[in-house]
Amino acid sequence: MSLINRPNPVPHLQRLYQTNTHVPIYLKKGGDKVILPVFVGLIAIGLAGSLYGATKMARGVKN
Repeated sequence: MSLINRPNPVPHLQRLYQTNTHVPIYLKKGGDKVILPVFVGLIAIGLAGSLYGATKMARGVKN
């Protein structure tokens, strides 16, 4: 019966999200500070690789 006796996290999270700070909403919870830069880095690496391949194709370079 762990669902019945669990504390309600909603009031704490409401206070966390509704405080008047200049931190973006997606950075207010703790775990997102690690996940977001990882995904942004992966997207940047993918974009750089795609642009590198496209410029090689445009120049006509093989291998």
